[in-house]
Amino acid sequence: MDFFDGLIEETKSLLSHLGKREYPYERKWTDVGRNTLVLKRDEAYELDGIGFNLITSKPIGESGVTVIGRELNEIKGETKFARISLIETDADGDEQKLYDTIRKIEYAKYHYFPKGFMVRSISSSSKENVRVTRDALKQGITFSGTGGLLIGKYLENPCVKNARIIYVTDPRAYYKGLEAIAEKNYGVTETLNHIMENIPLDCSACRLKPICDEVEGMRELHFKKAKD
Repeated sequence: MDFFDGLIEETKSLLSHLGKREYPYERKWTDVGRNTLVLKRDEAYELDGIGFNLITSKPIGESGVTVIGRELNEIKGETKFARISLIETDADGDEQKLYDTIRKIEYAKYHYFPKGFMVRSISSSSKENVRVTRDALKQGITFSGTGGLLIGKYLENPCVKNARIIYVTDPRAYYKGLEAIAEKNYGVTETLNHIMENIPLDCSACRLKPICDEVEGMRELHFKKAKD
């Protein structure tokens, strides 16, 4: 059951008119192995935006990084930003496997630590903020480098077949539209949590009912789990 496929198509549609640069998956930047604080005096700029995962069992092509807009060394100051992780898994048709995979994939963003690239994210939303240091820029940090580290974390999960990280910094991008997709994505994930944790079924009183109504297969899964 590919609950996120509609959101993947929406995302592609929003970004289709913008130029892009694509890079193969490589691990060519340093992971320092732990969260390090980047102080204001050391930063070159901040990226303020969102980050979210879109998971599918359909082929997405080989793992790699897509940059839509300016690369890290081309950014001169604070800018809007989006990080979208498109992830192909082998969990098609197995709801429990898909649910477990989604939870494990979400943990990855808290366990990669690119040198000079401090990521701050909030578990209860898609908000994502990045501080980039001047030293990292001098040493040649790129989105393909930071994205390669995150892809490596995703691929540690045996259920993940391929992953593509899409970084968006183009000022022409419709960020409000991407934020709306991120909110829907969070709603789908929250609804899956609600269903798979066997919370009692009462559709008339459930605030997540619109998600079940909108996302193909979600209502059927909810009734199936209620009968288990």
